[in-house]
Amino acid sequence: MYDLLIRNGLVLDGTGAPSRRADVAVKDGLIVAVGEIEGEARDVIDAKGAIVTPGFIDVHTHYDGQFLWDNELDPSFSNGVTTAIGGNCGVGFAPADPKYRKELVEMMEGVEDIPGIVLDEGLDWNWRSFPDYLDRLGEREYTMDVGAQLAHAPLRVFVMKERALAHEPANDDDIAEMARLTREAMDAGAIGVSGSRILEHLSSKGAHVPGTFAEDREMIALATAMGESGRGVFQIVPLGTSGDLLGTQIPVEERLKEHDRFEALAEASGRPVTYLLHSHNHAPEEWRAMAAASDAARARGLDVHPQVAARGLGLLLGLDSYHIFAGKPSYLEIAHLPRAERAAAMRDPARRAAILSEESIDPATAANPRAVASAGHFAKALHRFYVLRPPIDYEPAEDQRLDRIAEASGKTMAEVFYDLVAEGAGGNMIADFAMNYTNGNLDSVHDMLAHPGTISGLGDGGAHLMMISDAAMPSFHLSFWARDRTRGPKLPIEHMVAKLTSEPAKLYCLSDRGVVAPGKKADLNVIDLDTLEIEMPYVAFDLPKGSGRLLQRAKGYRATIVSGVVTRRNDTPTGAKPGRLIRAH
Repeated sequence: MYDLLIRNGLVLDGTGAPSRRADVAVKDGLIVAVGEIEGEARDVIDAKGAIVTPGFIDVHTHYDGQFLWDNELDPSFSNGVTTAIGGNCGVGFAPADPKYRKELVEMMEGVEDIPGIVLDEGLDWNWRSFPDYLDRLGEREYTMDVGAQLAHAPLRVFVMKERALAHEPANDDDIAEMARLTREAMDAGAIGVSGSRILEHLSSKGAHVPGTFAEDREMIALATAMGESGRGVFQIVPLGTSGDLLGTQIPVEERLKEHDRFEALAEASGRPVTYLLHSHNHAPEEWRAMAAASDAARARGLDVHPQVAARGLGLLLGLDSYHIFAGKPSYLEIAHLPRAERAAAMRDPARRAAILSEESIDPATAANPRAVASAGHFAKALHRFYVLRPPIDYEPAEDQRLDRIAEASGKTMAEVFYDLVAEGAGGNMIADFAMNYTNGNLDSVHDMLAHPGTISGLGDGGAHLMMISDAAMPSFHLSFWARDRTRGPKLPIEHMVAKLTSEPAKLYCLSDRGVVAPGKKADLNVIDLDTLEIEMPYVAFDLPKGSGRLLQRAKGYRATIVSGVVTRRNDTPTGAKPGRLIRAH
């Protein structure tokens, strides 16, 4: 008697091997057989017409705080993720000296756009060391397994205190203590270590994140300490990563010097290093130089991997998130209304004329100063935004860009945006694909995903809550790249499944998962590929204190399974929480 039997599915085992028709049997949380299977099971899933894959592993999330108040972890949960790794980009909440909790909140608020009021309400700070933090996570149950990396910024503040916030160089004693705490974190089960050198990562007070200017010897010491455990990955955000989004244009020569640092980290640790890599409009071929440097490093035995996104990256603007009308007096009169009622009110010709003609109020006098201040910034960048309405097109042609629509319609770009979001229930949005959309298409992303040695990541679940919605990228791997793309070549579905499963599992030494094979952990997805669809992003006001976040779910998942337990069935949560903390050992 099996616990679960998946029958008649097309199995994509995660290795990149061709698909095959097979049944999958599960018992005691493990896959016990794959093939033609006789026998009974307590639960049977008919996978006829569907694909069966390993559960997806998302190596780049920022659920560090959310791990402590949310056990569902959507939108990753509704996009087939069965393992989520936090602690990326050098920011996090452990270790934490009580005197500097405020600074850690300000870092996450500024860097990852998680409101401080949410963190103040959601975090009980019932930990001090990184092992303490893991213990807290270990007490909880989730819809998926979770892992955490030791982030450099809180570690530096914990050891150096005010000197870390002032960006002073670490002395020998500081470095020795950070290395000791890194070894302690790895011994407790940390998945790895993360850091950041990106200058645009600022706290909500406008301060650079501690560690941004750390000397190479400090970073090498952390990498060496991590490597002494014989496990772990060093994840880092390089200088110049934000590219065209925030105006950073680092010469290729400088970027390649960054790569020298990654190689030094890999050499010191003897462990993998993964760094974020995008294509940029100002240097469309730069990513190829970086990827080639990583290829050369791996050829010399250094395990260096670019981490890439599966689609264009940038910002989303809509009525419930950020938009350019947030400071207009006539808009503020209706801002309290539910979105559909607000959109209807905006369609009144008199109000439309007033909102479009008015000057914004002073942000200092606004109830939401950040929204009003941002409105002016976004108004200057409308020429980069594309229309986003259902069914979503993540590779829109140039005629779907606001400036082109305005030119063709005789309207201003502000009028085009206004009429778009005032349409229907107000759910339409515009998207700025500031990165990975060179030459107005996703050809560079195709090549990055196809390139040997790249790791697929950057879903950013739990971060940039009102600005982006990229955690649906696992579903996008399959629906777009393996099925829907029309403006260029697709990618084999076997390859795309491997990018989500066995490849991240191998990188992070999660040898018990990522492949559909006997003896592996029964983390699985059963997906109706023909109907798999990413829904429009929308804002849910379900965070602590009623704060909002962009969610983007997917349809077409017949089942998601974690440790042999069905957590979603026909796109609906079952309520099961079999996910647990992963401790690397």
